[in-house]
Amino acid sequence: MGASKKKAGHYIDKKKKKNERQVMSFEELPLDEYEKEEKKKRKIKLDKKKILIAAAILVGLVLTVLVYFTRDVLFGCNRHKDAHNFSAAVSGTSVDSGNFREFAEGLCYASDTNVVYLDSKGEEMFSHQHGFARPVLKTRGSNAIVYDLGANRFSVYNEEGETFTTATEEKIFLADIDSQGNYILVTKPKDFNAKLYAFNKENNTVYTYSFAEYQITSAAVSNDGKSAAVCGVSADNGSRISALYVLSFDKTEPVAKHQITDDLLYDCAFLASNSVCAIGQDGAYVSSGKNFGYIDHISYGGMSLSAYDMNSDVNSLVLSLSRSGDGRNCNIQYVDASGDTQKIIETSFGIASLSTYKDRIAFSDNSNIYLYKKNGDSVSSYSISSAKQVRLYTIDGVYILGLNGITGVEL
Repeated sequence: MGASKKKAGHYIDKKKKKNERQVMSFEELPLDEYEKEEKKKRKIKLDKKKILIAAAILVGLVLTVLVYFTRDVLFGCNRHKDAHNFSAAVSGTSVDSGNFREFAEGLCYASDTNVVYLDSKGEEMFSHQHGFARPVLKTRGSNAIVYDLGANRFSVYNEEGETFTTATEEKIFLADIDSQGNYILVTKPKDFNAKLYAFNKENNTVYTYSFAEYQITSAAVSNDGKSAAVCGVSADNGSRISALYVLSFDKTEPVAKHQITDDLLYDCAFLASNSVCAIGQDGAYVSSGKNFGYIDHISYGGMSLSAYDMNSDVNSLVLSLSRSGDGRNCNIQYVDASGDTQKIIETSFGIASLSTYKDRIAFSDNSNIYLYKKNGDSVSSYSISSAKQVRLYTIDGVYILGLNGITGVEL
């Protein structure tokens, strides 16, 4: 009574807050316009979702790249940072398999005309003409010695090039060098079958020993340059007799001398400070223990030796023995510094050369390179037109001496 009524639908709440969501109704917007607004909102939501997905993919790619390029640190891999594929021509006409060796941060070879050092990228660090009729190369670490077999000249090198060269009074038949630059020479004097000279890195004589009973076939200096292993051969009523000597440069008499009948020893090396090994025609031998008093015979078991590697870095002798006698179907046999066989890997390959590094072994059947783990697992392979010698210098980096040049490859 006296009070006026307001029409429905026209009530306005004056207390409504400004930040409340405004609801659009059919009365305020035509239907087709309303649908357009709803689609616009959905499109904005979809665009945001696409942007988030794209950002996530980008972050994943960045992390993948970072992991790849820092995998050495993250996973403790010991990969050779500078190693990548290369090919290099040989300076000269030919290179013997034994004159192709690891050296400094790459490899060194002696051709019929030059001594050449290539780094791990295949770039030439030095090339020196030697003038030797029959060059023989030995290396250890960043030191190398090259001598003229059966003549009287030799030269010493480091990674900078030639450091010393001279002529000797007697003809040189053997030499070796250690990683500090100490070296040995075996010569043919007038009054003995052979004579060993030991020199320090200043090229001064520190030791000599003369051999009257045996013709010396091999000699190796120890890693510390303080002793030598020597193989010799003689004949007694038509029988082959060999000897394995261990000489210490602070003693006048040999530390050890092992006589071996009915075999011909032709190579030797130190596997450890208290272990030396020798390679024979019918078997291998490891002398170890106190004063090298023990000797173990590793029989080839009627198989033929096709290749071997004497590696002091892993204290192992690795033999390739052909089961079929024609160089094919080779067993790879690991022998430790105590003379015990640790592992035998059977293969169907004809192994012409092999090289070891840590728990890896690379070997060649002349036209293919194969990389295996020590446990016998195959890792990878590489085809090449020819391979005279392989040198494994990281867990997957191999230098290959071919008929027409040198190749460096990561398997």
